[in-house]
Order: sequence, then structure tokens, then C-alpha cells
Amino acid sequence: MELKQKVNTDAVEFKIIDDVKDEPGLKSAQEFVGGLVQGIEFPNGDYLIVNEEGKSMGLPLNPEATTLWRMTFDNDNYITGRKDWVAGPAILIKKKALKRWA
Repeated sequence: MELKQKVNTDAVEFKIIDDVKDEPGLKSAQEFVGGLVQGIEFPNGDYLIVNEEGKSMGLPLNPEATTLWRMTFDNDNYITGRKDWVAGPAILIKKKALKRWA
């Protein structure tokens, strides 16, 4: 089942990087997500950076990143699938912009 939802790419807590010159380093990624970073590689090669402890810290649901997550990971192929969600700020680095995180 494919979800047909639009992701709000203008959200303050959700940043999309599509140019390698804008790819964040570790320190700026940590500052944006507010702590330790966790990286998740998407099947298409994109890379999502989230706060590793976001859920345990009680950070709020990130609706844009969660929508993207649920559009990508289903219950048939991934353990948490559509039941999972993203807490706190997130950065999506498009495959064509990956250099440091690849």
C-alpha cells in the first residue's frame, strides 16, 4: 500500500539538504537535532538524521519526518515500519548531496 501524502518541506524542524555544499557536519547536525545524532539510510540512498535520544527525552512528534518515514518503511519489510515515528528535529540529506555521511 502506497501512502499519497505531501511532506511539508518548509517546516522549521525538518530540513532537506539537496546540495552537497549544504551538507551539515557533525557539530551542526547535533546542534540542529538538539543532541546525539542517529542516521538512517533510506532504500533510495537518502539519509535521515534524527536525535538518537529524541523519544526518551520526550521531544515532540515531527509530523513531516514521520510522514516521510511512514511513506518509506512498511510493516512487511521493516520491524517497526509504519508504527514508528520521528521525535524532534530532523535533517534529510538527499542521496545526491551525501558526501560526509555516506
